[in-house]
Amino acid sequence: MNYQVRIQKRKDFQILENNMPIIKGAKPKWYSSEIVFFFNNKTYQIKKKSFWKSDYEITASGKKIGNILIRSFKKPRGNFIQILENNIVKYEYYMIFTTKSIFGYARTFTLKNNEDEVLKINYDWKKQSWIKYTEEISVDIINNQESTPDLSVYSLFLMRLIQQQEAAANSGGGAMIHG
Repeated sequence: MNYQVRIQKRKDFQILENNMPIIKGAKPKWYSSEIVFFFNNKTYQIKKKSFWKSDYEITASGKKIGNILIRSFKKPRGNFIQILENNIVKYEYYMIFTTKSIFGYARTFTLKNNEDEVLKINYDWKKQSWIKYTEEISVDIINNQESTPDLSVYSLFLMRLIQQQEAAANSGGGAMIHG
């Protein structure tokens, strides 16, 4: 199975299957890292737990169902998603990435459960004209039993956090605060 990701105005996004939207979401505020999306008649929200921490909470219709945690000092399994059931961790996934070439932005982000691959996110910049580039993102589902469209959204959110973390480290702009 394969999903395409469409991002509009760096704020709204859609997950497409066969060019049909299955998930629509948005960042409520342009400056916020919070996102809200709709799937299976539920409103999902991913937002930061507190200003001082780099942990995020996943809720579905107001009920906590998971966490997204950034722990770069525990590489390669430092960035992970926890799915909760009755406030107990039911599934834990971690994300690693590989660069496709030395000179490009093309990367593959792989979400794993233990050593089993669940999904892959293919990320690249495509040239639209001599001055305009756009992001091209697709999600390849490897394990149909574990992977759901909402897990794809959590994975895309974690991918963005990893990209931000890497950009901050490469810019010399200081380290992220880890909680």
